[in-house]
Amino acid sequence: MAYENIRLKEPNFIVVDGYYYTMDNDTDSLIVKTDDGTQAYSYPLDSTLAGNNVVSLEHDGRNFWSLEANTGTIKRWYLDNYVCKLRNTYVTGYSTNAFTVDHYHTGFSAGGESVGQTNLSLKDIDGIENGDTVYLGPNSSGQSEERTVVSGGSGSIKVNVAIDYTYAEDDPVSSYHHMWIFDNNNGGKLHEYDPYGDSLIATVSGGEYYNVKAATFFDMYDASYRPGWSDSICYVKTTNLLFKNPSDLSNYGSASMDNVEDDQSTVIDIYDLAMDGTNIYRLQNRATYYGNTYTWSSQYNYQLSTTTPFITSISLAAEPAILPANGVNNSTITAIVKDQFNQAITSKPVYFTDDDPNGFITTSPVSTNANGEAQTSYKSGTTAREVEISATAEQS
Repeated sequence: MAYENIRLKEPNFIVVDGYYYTMDNDTDSLIVKTDDGTQAYSYPLDSTLAGNNVVSLEHDGRNFWSLEANTGTIKRWYLDNYVCKLRNTYVTGYSTNAFTVDHYHTGFSAGGESVGQTNLSLKDIDGIENGDTVYLGPNSSGQSEERTVVSGGSGSIKVNVAIDYTYAEDDPVSSYHHMWIFDNNNGGKLHEYDPYGDSLIATVSGGEYYNVKAATFFDMYDASYRPGWSDSICYVKTTNLLFKNPSDLSNYGSASMDNVEDDQSTVIDIYDLAMDGTNIYRLQNRATYYGNTYTWSSQYNYQLSTTTPFITSISLAAEPAILPANGVNNSTITAIVKDQFNQAITSKPVYFTDDDPNGFITTSPVSTNANGEAQTSYKSGTTAREVEISATAEQS
């Protein structure tokens, strides 16, 4: 079938460095595919899934995290000597199909660090807290190690054990902090869960957390360059991708997506979500292309959205909407141009046209202002009729 790409049979995946990872229940393995669906490698699991299908997969820079269907069981895995090994199992008991793990990425600051150090200077310590595990490296020799943070501040952290390897400036450092679990019980809940202590931290309730099937964690500042946006809990609710601040669960905003069937009303489910760079990868079992909906039966394929702002809507208003056909009166025509985040698109030329052989648009094109508005006038014709006025703008 046309428009297929990675072709997965399980409703879970994650994108890491341009490769697509999925956990396969039938083979008890972590499968790696390239962007055209070719299988590049397979890592056997050292602990079987025992028939519990994985419905969500996450990656924090070191560990893979899996959520098993209907059990609320979350597992943490890592790759070691060509085997995917189980590290932790969390039996939450929640009715959940989606979760994510907040994770943070930085690098060693100028000069790096040498063997034997416990105080490590980093470019950024935001998100790294006492008790967290930090994954150091790999360095230029491919060496890496894990340590536990015992204190931190002023651009540095102290770890529990001296490091075994030398690291240069910008060698990577990553960490994970908390899990965020979407629960369908009692109309919808979001649980903040401590994976280190295997304990619940806090719960918030609300319909916005009900029946969520796809979520991930991502730094939206680097992707969208939106002031005030940063590390985000990202999750799908119908045709919206919502972004929440993990510090206080305030909303950064939302983005609209095109996961709708060709009847323009039936929502296409998104089963898992991954973000990389400015790309948003949505795992679906059907999609709409050029007005037609295609279904892949028992398979899943990714569809793309983007964090790069682009025009998704142009609305038009006329004031007044009715004019005498006298060739004299004018109506103010306002076009409002917005992107997928429902934010105004500024400095964009908008072209106005009309189908009146006698009346006419006075000025076109007109650039949008700070509110995304472009305004012109229509001068009435001399024949009483319905006049259609259109506004168009080109994508950058």
